[in-house]
Amino acid sequence: MRRINLPKGQRKILKIVGELAKKLHYSAYLVGGPVRDLLLGRTSQDIDIVCIGDAVKLARQFSKRIRGELQSHHDFPNATVKWGRAKIDFVTARSETYPKGKVGLPEVKRTDDIIIDLKRRDFTVNAVACELLPRHFGSLIDPFNGLKDCDRRLIRVLHPNSFKEDPTRIFRAIRFIMELEFGLEKDTEKYLKQHLKYLMELTHDRLWKEIKLCLNDGSSILKLLKDYGVLDVLGLSYPEDKFIGRIDIGAVQFGVDCCNTFILALCENKAPRLLDFNNKFTRQMEYVRKIDSNRLVDVKIVHELFNFEDYSLLYLFGKYPANSIIIENFFDNRGELKCELNGTAIRRMGIKEGPEIGKVLDKIIEKRWTGRISSKQDEVEFVTKYLEEESDT
Repeated sequence: MRRINLPKGQRKILKIVGELAKKLHYSAYLVGGPVRDLLLGRTSQDIDIVCIGDAVKLARQFSKRIRGELQSHHDFPNATVKWGRAKIDFVTARSETYPKGKVGLPEVKRTDDIIIDLKRRDFTVNAVACELLPRHFGSLIDPFNGLKDCDRRLIRVLHPNSFKEDPTRIFRAIRFIMELEFGLEKDTEKYLKQHLKYLMELTHDRLWKEIKLCLNDGSSILKLLKDYGVLDVLGLSYPEDKFIGRIDIGAVQFGVDCCNTFILALCENKAPRLLDFNNKFTRQMEYVRKIDSNRLVDVKIVHELFNFEDYSLLYLFGKYPANSIIIENFFDNRGELKCELNGTAIRRMGIKEGPEIGKVLDKIIEKRWTGRISSKQDEVEFVTKYLEEESDT
């Protein structure tokens, strides 16, 4: 039986878990991604433990032993123990049964069989476990030949209906292709393409959660989503490569998380109010669609730009390269685009109460935007001149 060479730091911690599990008459296993990464020679900060028994009770004993912080989860007897920057997730072994004839969350039950728990997982390379009880500590449990697929660098589902049961696995497969630099096993690729249509049955929240997870891996994943047909089946737009490149550059230049920027681009040809996003994001979609290259060069655009979130400004930076200097200037100088004179001060200088004060304040901001005003004294001189011109007409 093959044994896994555990890193020294993890080995010490996992031995404690195994010893505590033995005292409770449980079984405990390191499972999934952390085992896969060890098999691939990759470092992994994650520690996921499956417990045959009560995971919360095991986690509580472990927390006391290392003086950590216990966080239990009420949806299933699972728990997390944190200490310093480290954490371990403890999960009670379970089986999953998916509803027949529709896409939905599975019915979950406890199980006393680690093989049944591994069988519910997405891909063979994740359906592996490492024994933690002292007698067989470090022994690999690999019922679905995940080790062989690690060696071949292949993503393989455990059964033909895997993507149909849980279409989010399509996104995870594509993420693993990119993250692990793996390929799709031949039949797995066939099943993925056959079951793309089931993506349409995901709830809005589940769908966009998965897309955001993909985008967190970088913009390169967009091409994979296109090549495997995901964007087409969802009716989403593939941004031009030049746009993607500019967004990548702008995200670094302006320090902006570009995930929502790419979502704006993916949804470019969809009606905002039909997408079921929250009101804030829907408004941002509507704002960017009101802008074109001609409006960007209008001095009055400065007032509209204050309504834009940074990710929407970044979208404009990528969308209109000929006018991108305008967005750069706004990012760099928006902190200075504020009137030092307030409405009261302007009224005291002689401007009448009412809309005229707002009009003057807007003009001051526009002149700051164009560099014609840069100080409070400049503002005073502008208001004085404005009053003189008004008196002459």
